[in-house]
Amino acid sequence: MNFLRGVTGLVLYLLLPGILAPSCESEHGPIIPYVKVDEYLLIYADLADMGVGTTKLVEGGWKGIILYRESDLTFFAYDRTCTLYPDHDEAVVENSDFTGVFECPVCGSSYLIINGAEPNSGPSRHPLVQYHTSVQGDVLHISN
Repeated sequence: MNFLRGVTGLVLYLLLPGILAPSCESEHGPIIPYVKVDEYLLIYADLADMGVGTTKLVEGGWKGIILYRESDLTFFAYDRTCTLYPDHDEAVVENSDFTGVFECPVCGSSYLIINGAEPNSGPSRHPLVQYHTSVQGDVLHISN
């Protein structure tokens, strides 16, 4: 009987940390609330003021979308929700001194848009959520 109790205790000892540990999802970053993203923008009308290497804020996503124009027809779109605190009410905002650097007003994390929206400084370890972009003729489609 003591043998069974010892084996049971050992099994619980080995399994319990796996049951109580955070899920593997946390290794991929926090999940921002899902919203359907299906935005269409006219490249030569809606985005005519966007030069190569610039960003623009557009509607959509959870807290809005940062659109980055890498080249004439290459765009990247990122949600404005901080990946450290996705449930607070503030969206990341562009740093007034550094173009293409967006900062969370709550935790101070900054994200470098030209580098895939990876964290540049602060406590966040995960990049901003990226949306799919595609160009068909003169229309940019942003979706998830």
